Amino acid sequence: MSLQFNVATLLSEPVGATCVYEIDDRVLIDGDEPRHEHAAGRAVFLRTEDGVFVSATLHGVQREACSRCLRDVETPLDLEIREEYFARVDVHTGANLPRPEDPEAFRVDTRHTLDLEDAVRQYWTAALSMQPLCRPDCKGLCPRCGHDLNPGACACRPEEEDARWSALRELAVKREGS
Repeated sequence: MSLQFNVATLLSEPVGATCVYEIDDRVLIDGDEPRHEHAAGRAVFLRTEDGVFVSATLHGVQREACSRCLRDVETPLDLEIREEYFARVDVHTGANLPRPEDPEAFRVDTRHTLDLEDAVRQYWTAALSMQPLCRPDCKGLCPRCGHDLNPGACACRPEEEDARWSALRELAVKREGS
C-alpha cells in the first residue's frame, strides 16, 4: 500500500466521518546516506472542518552504525503520528480554500491526494537515537589501533598517565569506593 491516499470521498462526507487504512510501504529517510526503510501499521483518517486529521501508528526498523564500535545496529521504531492535513480546494466546487495559519502545515493537494510520506519521514527522524548503541555496555574501538574492544582488549600498550589528571583520578577512586 502506498503512502498516498485519495481522500476525495472522505472530504465529501460530513465532519466526523472516518476511513481506516493499513500501511505497508517504504519511506525515503534522509541522512548521511539516504535510503528507503520499511514502515507498517495502521492509519485512521478523520474528516474535520478544514480537511483530514490523520492518526497513525507505524512500526519500522532503522539500520545504522553503533556510535561506539561501528557495528551494524537495527533499532526498532514506533511512530505515533497525529497531524491535520488541510484541503487546498473544495471537493464540491473546486474553489480554492484559505491557507492554514501555519505555513508549514500539511496540505491535501488539488487532486485530493493526501501524501503521508513527509510526515512519516519527519516523525521517523525525530524518533532516531542521537547515539545508537549495539548494546548499552559497548566498549567501542581502541583510539590507537581501531580494534573492537567488545570481544577483548587490543595489543596496544596502555597510555602513560598524565600527572595533571591525578587529583581527578584520586577523587574518582574515592567516589567508587564509597
